[in-house]
Amino acid sequence: MKSSSSASFLLCTVVFHLFSSTAAVENDSKPPIISKGDSKLSQSDGRKFCVSKPEASDAQLKKNLDWACKQGIDCSPVEPGAVCDDPASLRSRADFAMNTYYRTRGETKNACDFEGTGRLIDTNPSYGECTYL
Repeated sequence: MKSSSSASFLLCTVVFHLFSSTAAVENDSKPPIISKGDSKLSQSDGRKFCVSKPEASDAQLKKNLDWACKQGIDCSPVEPGAVCDDPASLRSRADFAMNTYYRTRGETKNACDFEGTGRLIDTNPSYGECTYL
């Protein structure tokens, strides 16, 4: 009878972990929510952020911005007058779109490549009311 109890416990544990893993995957696939509050993510929370390399040209930044926004991410925060449009630079808008794409695509190195113009950084680039997720 003891082996039957052990088998039941093991089966319940496996099922629990299976459902827990599925819920985590489903939660990770949701698009990020932009917060407009004063709270910012910690600079040392261990996450990586995808931004453009300093040497990326304006043409490459524009291409990255346009491409990322066509992949189904929410680019409304970088539209003119939106929360992440100040400063209204092409680089800041592209960086936000690149990072959002990176987050929604599983945070893999490939999701931050952008034809060699993306890079991962440890410092949270959030500023003012614009929160990078």
